[in-house]
Amino acid sequence: MTGLSFPLDQRATTSTGNVIVDGPLASLPSGKALIPARAYTGAEEFALEQERIFSSGWVWAGYEHWADSPGKVHPVRAGGKPLLIVRGDDEQIRVFHNSCRHRGMALTDEPIQVQKQIQCAYHCWTFKLDGALAAAPYYGRERRSKVDPESAARLGLMPVASHVWAGMVFVNLAADATDPAVNSASFGQMLAPLLSRWNHVDFGRLRLAGEREFDLGVNWKLVVENFLDFYHLPFVHPQVGPVTASLDVDDVAIAEHIIGGSYPRGAVGKAKKTEDALPWLGDVPADRLESQDIFCVFPNALVFLEADWFQVIGYEPVAPDRTVEHMAIFVDESAMGETHSAAREKLTEVLFGVNEQDMPILYRLQEGRKSPASDATNLVPHWDQITALFQRMVARKVGY
Repeated sequence: MTGLSFPLDQRATTSTGNVIVDGPLASLPSGKALIPARAYTGAEEFALEQERIFSSGWVWAGYEHWADSPGKVHPVRAGGKPLLIVRGDDEQIRVFHNSCRHRGMALTDEPIQVQKQIQCAYHCWTFKLDGALAAAPYYGRERRSKVDPESAARLGLMPVASHVWAGMVFVNLAADATDPAVNSASFGQMLAPLLSRWNHVDFGRLRLAGEREFDLGVNWKLVVENFLDFYHLPFVHPQVGPVTASLDVDDVAIAEHIIGGSYPRGAVGKAKKTEDALPWLGDVPADRLESQDIFCVFPNALVFLEADWFQVIGYEPVAPDRTVEHMAIFVDESAMGETHSAAREKLTEVLFGVNEQDMPILYRLQEGRKSPASDATNLVPHWDQITALFQRMVARKVGY
């Protein structure tokens, strides 16, 4: 991404004063897509992306509430690798490779609740919730033989660098260190620009209001590109409000890997999600009460913040033409009582409905990638600088 310094300066403003960032798109159409069509359909390209993008740094892997009590074990995948999210007796979330240290068998392919230990079904090797080997029956080929301490110390589950933030579990498959303090510092450095922008939010107070899974027959990049596309809102999501509200959006690129937009008056300019506002997420500054922030934390955490709710779409790329979205909506802990139940229900209903409206669009976008004409698509400089930043980063990492 040579020649670009973040946060990006503004390139222009619209007649309403909204910002267009000085991104990579020139004024005239190039006649050539930034990412080739084969990158949306090819198995070889998909495998490269799994290694060079999803196995090379911090990525979304799941939600903290998937392992909400000690002994909860939840299998996930990141970068195509099977992992386990585990809640220990000390209430800490840890992530391990989902592979027994004897013969490599996955310990579970379904969420489970265990008592103190995770057991492999093949030879009954068992592991403590902190990953340490607890037992390996008949290890010395004798009835009462046990694993000697030196060998046991070498045979625990292999940990993965992980960090919990805002109800989400992130992992870094490329990290050598798995110490929580080191992980926290590394993750904090990665997310620093967004943490600074959202420093008024107490993310420890977030509580789940609703969750839904969407299993889509589309490439993962189309999910992100659609999320970052503000141009389609008045045409596909008319319920968000008048066209003037849809046009009132600023491009925002605060880091190479944190890009999106902000509706300065989105909370009031668009149609209301609920009749009654929910309690705010923290001490919201007056100039943020009406705004909506929409960001992609590259590559697979799509986050949406308003004064009184927080939305996440975390997703797993499963195949070139399959992506599983895990959409969750969070509110402040003070909004979880009966008083706000109707507002919470309405909020989640509306937000899930907006996501569902994009489904037929995504499927048509995927179908279009089978055409050679997709290699000649043209992003528009007035609308698509943010999408171009995303595509340029993908292309740089993978080598397109």
